[in-house]
Amino acid sequence: APRSRSPPPFQPSQDVVGCCQNHSETMVIAPPAAKNAVSKLRYLSAWFCPYAHRATIALEHHAGRVDYEWVEALGWEQRKDEDNVTRTGKEWWYHWKADELKRTNPSALVPTLIPIEGGQTNEARSVYESLITIDYVDAIANPSDEELRLVPSDPYLAAKCRYWADKVNRECC
Repeated sequence: APRSRSPPPFQPSQDVVGCCQNHSETMVIAPPAAKNAVSKLRYLSAWFCPYAHRATIALEHHAGRVDYEWVEALGWEQRKDEDNVTRTGKEWWYHWKADELKRTNPSALVPTLIPIEGGQTNEARSVYESLITIDYVDAIANPSDEELRLVPSDPYLAAKCRYWADKVNRECC
């Protein structure tokens, strides 16, 4: 009978650095930027979203190493109630999502980061989910000083950091 093989261990040099929560889809992201190179991103966000605020903090922490363009990608707007949804004839609030957000994130949620390469957005390489975007921004910022990292480069300390981030995410948010 054929024996099943374990998958090879993760290699940091590969482009694949994470996967979705259901592990059925692999997310591909860019490798860390070279030292002194400034990475550019399109940042799909919403001013009211606390999960997007996590990515904002990471982007601002690495300002100067990561450049980004903020795009308000979802929100609410008041429109005339042409379909008489309220049965009052008054205006109604509608939730909207930018087409770019719907194209680049299967869940159409913020935060979503889209790399800008050679002046063009690369929507095929979008990164999403707040905790994953923090790791991504830290990786592409590639600070030479360990004190500037959000996630330690030491694998053990990084694992501990991710454990506590996940625990707070599940139990406090």
